[in-house]
Amino acid sequence: MAEQAHSAALDADPVAPIAPEAPACISQIEMDALQWQMILWSGEESAEERQAFHEWLAADPAHQRAWQRVQLLGAQVHAAPSDIAGTVLRSTLSPQASRTRRNLLRGFMLLAGSGVSAYAVRQTPQWSMFSADYSTARGERRDMTLPDGTLMSLNTASAVDLNYTDRERRLLFRTGEVLISTAPDNAAAHRPFIVQTSEGLVRALGTKFLVRRLEHGSPARIVVQVFEGAVEITPDHGAASLHVNAGQQADFTRYDTQGPVDGDPQVISWQQGLLVAERWRLDDFLAELSRYRPGVLRCDPAVADLIVSGVYPLKDTDTILKSLPRALPVSVRSTTRYWVTVTTP
Repeated sequence: MAEQAHSAALDADPVAPIAPEAPACISQIEMDALQWQMILWSGEESAEERQAFHEWLAADPAHQRAWQRVQLLGAQVHAAPSDIAGTVLRSTLSPQASRTRRNLLRGFMLLAGSGVSAYAVRQTPQWSMFSADYSTARGERRDMTLPDGTLMSLNTASAVDLNYTDRERRLLFRTGEVLISTAPDNAAAHRPFIVQTSEGLVRALGTKFLVRRLEHGSPARIVVQVFEGAVEITPDHGAASLHVNAGQQADFTRYDTQGPVDGDPQVISWQQGLLVAERWRLDDFLAELSRYRPGVLRCDPAVADLIVSGVYPLKDTDTILKSLPRALPVSVRSTTRYWVTVTTP
């Protein structure tokens, strides 16, 4: 459809622009089915959630097949007490989920450790968050200082492991998005700083850089943007290494690299708790917003090409959604807070 140049913004005062500064083994539909399994296992689902689940199940035969596959996991853990399963699984949906809860969930899920379905679960971003050394829940952001003085910021739904030895400083990037400002290494022998991803390695060359795993598409791609210094990207299989300088970004799979091209300094506005959109398609805007809220957020194809611009505080995604009909010819329909569709009025 022809581009419609509408601009969505909150009623609050404008915010000044920000200054520059493992391959997937499970489909998105199966991940949705896993989320429904968590809600239904909790024993706390509402009547609206049950209705939304039945609507999801009936909407597509692929949903039914995915649900059947997820049930194989349920059969493998049938021996677990239902009250424990419900409490633990429901707690994983909370942004306040603690390391204790993640460890408890890890022990619970290991009951199914020998099955194919359990293997698929362990490849999902959800499992990565629950079992990682450092992680954030959906909608959570976290800043920390690593043992060598390196500064690390985790965006929403992200997970990493840390492996420092006398030879190297290695960060195992599992999922999500991480911003790293490396510190000089004070060890007797210089140790390179390396980010290991499912697709290859990113070697820091005295730098501040961002690593993000794209959540959709096949094969999986890793995006790297450099703000200071430089990095060297080395895919796992075959492709030559790629040098990326400050102000540039590139992406790669395990087989190839693309770029570098000019970077976008606004991509780290999430550090200030903001989502900055500059003439984005509504479909793309909602896909990015969905990273910061639980459940399913869908966009009707009839309104997907509407244009969104603005600066949005991420602390309240419901308020962002409520603002859209005031600036765009859309309607926001909620079956529950966990099932929202932006569609025609």
